[in-house]
Amino acid sequence: MKNEKFFNAIGKIDDNSIETASPKSNNREKTIWRKRRLITLITACLIFFISATAYAIENRRYNAAVDYLTSLGIEATDLSNYSRSEIKQAVTVLEAGETNALTAEILSSAENSSSLIDIPITAVTSGQIRDLTPQMTHADIINILGETKDIGSGIYILVYEVDGANLLNIPLAGNDAQLGVTGETLLKALTPKK
Repeated sequence: MKNEKFFNAIGKIDDNSIETASPKSNNREKTIWRKRRLITLITACLIFFISATAYAIENRRYNAAVDYLTSLGIEATDLSNYSRSEIKQAVTVLEAGETNALTAEILSSAENSSSLIDIPITAVTSGQIRDLTPQMTHADIINILGETKDIGSGIYILVYEVDGANLLNIPLAGNDAQLGVTGETLLKALTPKK
C-alpha cells in the first residue's frame, strides 16, 4: 500500500472510533495513584497529629508533677537524677497518700533543702479557732492564726496545735476557697496530739 492510500484510509476514520479504541486504563491508573497518595498523606498527617497531642499531654503531666514536687520544697535540679516516668509515678503515689522507695528517696532531698515542710506547727488557742467564720479564705486564716505546717497535696491542709493538747487540720481547696464551717465546728474535729 502506498503512503497516499494509507493516509486516505486513516483520514476516513471518524474521531469516535479512535476514542473508543484508545486505552483508558492510563487515566484510571493515574486516578488510583492519586487516591493512594492522598490517603497516604492523610494517614501521615493523622499520625503526626496524634503523636504531637500525646507528647503535649505527657509533657503537661510531667510539668504538673515537677510543680507539685517543687511545692513540697524539692528543687527541680534535685529531680534531674530521675526519669520523667519516675517523677510522674512518685507524684501519683504521694497524691494517693502512700509512699514507696522512690518517693522516700525523692522526699529525702526535700528534707535536705529549706522548704515549706520545715515550717513548724503553730500553737493557737480555742478562742482563736472560735473567731474563724465560714467565709474566710486561706489568707484570712493565716492572718488570724499565723503561718503553720501545710500537709496538703494539691490542696491546703493547715495543721495547728490547739491549747497544747490537740491538733486541728483545716482543709482548703485553694487560695480563694472559703472555710465553709464555723470555728465551733472545727473545735469538734480536734484530734489528740501524739
